[in-house]
Parts: sequence; C-alpha cells; structure tokens
Amino acid sequence: MEGFLDIQSPQIWDLLNKLNPDTSALWGTMTAQHMVEHLIIPIKIARGEFQVSLATPEEKVERVKNLMLLSAAPLKKGFAAPFLPEGLMPLKYEDLPTAIKALQSELDLFFSFFQDNPSSTAIHPVFGSLGKEEWYLFQSKHFTHHLSQFGLY
Repeated sequence: MEGFLDIQSPQIWDLLNKLNPDTSALWGTMTAQHMVEHLIIPIKIARGEFQVSLATPEEKVERVKNLMLLSAAPLKKGFAAPFLPEGLMPLKYEDLPTAIKALQSELDLFFSFFQDNPSSTAIHPVFGSLGKEEWYLFQSKHFTHHLSQFGLY
C-alpha cells in the first residue's frame, strides 16, 4: 500500500541501522532496542510460532480490520497491543545490533514461511485471521509506524 515501507526492501535495514541505543522515541516509552524486539513478535505470530487470542470481539473484527488494516490510514500512535503486558518487556538480546540481526533473521523466516505456505493463516489479536497478503500489509504498516516513532521514516 502506498505510503508504507516495503518490508521486502533493503531500505528497512538502512533505516534501522541509523538507530543507536540513545535514539529517543518521538512518542511512547520504548527504547530503540525495545522497538526492534517488539517488531519480532507479530512476525512470529504470523508464522505460527506462537498463538495469541483474539482481543477484538468477533462481531467487530471485519469492521476493525477494514478501518485499521485494509484502509490507507496509518496505525494509531499510542495503540497498545492487547496481548502484551503493560510497561516495557525485558530485553532478549544483548544489544541493539544483535536485536536488528535477529529481526532480519525473523523477517527472512517470515518470507520463507509464506513462500512455502502461501495459503497459511494465523490469528492476529486485533484483526483476526490473516492470510499472506494481509500479514504482509500488517508488517508494512507496523514497521512504518515504529520507524516513524523513532523519526526514521
């Protein structure tokens, strides 16, 4: 979708590699490393590595999906993922460059997964069951949202 980062573009890595541990967010409480590690979570969900429950009431899923995911609107600033605990999650990786490499590996696995399983679906906690194209769109919007959060896009 126009206006959002292409998750298959090397531009993402050029932008992420501009981050340093002291890069401040324009909004929210995440550090640069928290943001990078946060981007990994829905990639793993899309591949079925772990499942989350649907937080949106079933009767509202299509409306929410159409308004927030399938529209040209960006993701809202300050929107809290309903399946994540409040506050910052503990960091998993030793430093920011290691987290970026982990994100790159996870995104490579994401592309390989959907190349091998093009009809696979997984539950997104807000948008319900998503297939390959919807997961690609979500990742594009999600990466754009968080890279914008850190003034990178």
